[in-house]
Amino acid sequence: MFILGAGYSYAAGIPLLSGFVERMWQFAIRRSNGDKPLTQEDIEIFNAAIKIRDELDSYHGRAMFDDRNIEDILSILSFNMLGGARRDKEKIAAMNRAIARTIDLCCTVEHPGVNKEGRNSLNESGPQLYRDFWSCIFSAAARGKKIPTIITFNYDLVLERSLHQHLIGANYNNFDKRFPATRIALNYNYDHAPRSEFEIVYTRYNSHSARGMSEIDGTILKSVEPNERAHTLEVDILKLHGSLNFARRKENEASSFPHAITKSIAEPFILPPIFNKMTNGAPTAMWQSGLEKLREAKNIVIVGYSLPQTDIYMQYFLKAALGPNLNLNKIFVFDPVLFCENEHGEAMRRRYESCFAPQLRPRIEFRPDCTNISNNVKHGTADHFVQLLHKNRGELIF
Repeated sequence: MFILGAGYSYAAGIPLLSGFVERMWQFAIRRSNGDKPLTQEDIEIFNAAIKIRDELDSYHGRAMFDDRNIEDILSILSFNMLGGARRDKEKIAAMNRAIARTIDLCCTVEHPGVNKEGRNSLNESGPQLYRDFWSCIFSAAARGKKIPTIITFNYDLVLERSLHQHLIGANYNNFDKRFPATRIALNYNYDHAPRSEFEIVYTRYNSHSARGMSEIDGTILKSVEPNERAHTLEVDILKLHGSLNFARRKENEASSFPHAITKSIAEPFILPPIFNKMTNGAPTAMWQSGLEKLREAKNIVIVGYSLPQTDIYMQYFLKAALGPNLNLNKIFVFDPVLFCENEHGEAMRRRYESCFAPQLRPRIEFRPDCTNISNNVKHGTADHFVQLLHKNRGELIF
């Protein structure tokens, strides 16, 4: 099983929690994303978010909090809402809109999805590591291995877009690389995100090189109705905190799935990073599924999640999930901080160790294998994880 935190998507340009407010402020002041002007709607979204932050400035005279940390801001607003401040519910919604737009504007991994008419687009924007991730997963599946469940705390669409990038192109251009199934299905286990199934269709692409143009084999995706008799590869992605493509209500889901699964929607369902996730209508079926999957997992790989001390809820979620797990063999934690000889790395190790009994702690690998990893890859990053996944699929997945 894989557990992906914000650090997994960092290479795609998406800021960590500590950097969200700074990026919102930059968008509000510069009114542009690089050399592209923002729309008037986006400008209003970011101006509203910065205004909400500025309104909390008076708290500094009596309360200690970081107004440059989105988690601190939203937690104060959520407590204000519990205290009867009705406007704070609207403020949280406004901050959520700014979070969603920040993610979408910053993300360098793009893909338009599968057109309703069946047209496919080639797009390989963003880092190669995200496409390599899927390549490793499908290579293992071709050898008869079951695809690990993916739990992610991220709202972004890096997984969905890089999956489309990988399956629409020339990645399967010879017999040895043929996709291990005739279909692929994405299961979110979220009521307003129906199971999305695609057929893998083999085709020919024009390839341009110094020798001229030639044709190579490749694949495209075709959106299809579920078929129990078809050979379908199941991919479970549990986005516990919501997603930019999750509708809030059932009547909105038709426009989002499955054709536009790679596209964000205007008012997505996302759980803000606050002290109690379940007070905001968290989808219990998805959380329950995550709990069940963790209780069955043999090896767990955690990438880019620091298990912050403030996230008490997730600490107890892990304890409740892994406490009854009799099959648990090993836990791998990928984070650059763990490779630093300082108090931050030691504090993170202690946070993880505090979730487990003493006899299990030796099975936590805080510094996964670095041998034969490219010299330009920083240890503990998503790139390190993917390279190690390619090198040693058996140990990490199974």
